[in-house]
Amino acid sequence: YAMHYRVTNLSFDVSRRDEFIAHADTLRDVMKSINGLESVRMCEVGEGELVGMARYDSEKSATAAQPQVQSILGQLADFMTGPPDSRVGSVIWDM
Repeated sequence: YAMHYRVTNLSFDVSRRDEFIAHADTLRDVMKSINGLESVRMCEVGEGELVGMARYDSEKSATAAQPQVQSILGQLADFMTGPPDSRVGSVIWDM
């Protein structure tokens, strides 16, 4: 498989949930401009806890996107209650 994922655990101020989502919406065009980025999903897994999953076409694209990802996360920092924890890996199985 060529696909790569960046999985990021985020904690955010739940009282600002709607504001966080609205601000993330303003970053769509920036995210769409990242070479090789195919999709982004954010799943709320607990109160004030998100898991973000970004799918890339290759490891090279995921690695090259790191500075842009850091910039985007920096723009969301006001909503976060702790530092993001990211990991990147390749798909070894899917359905």
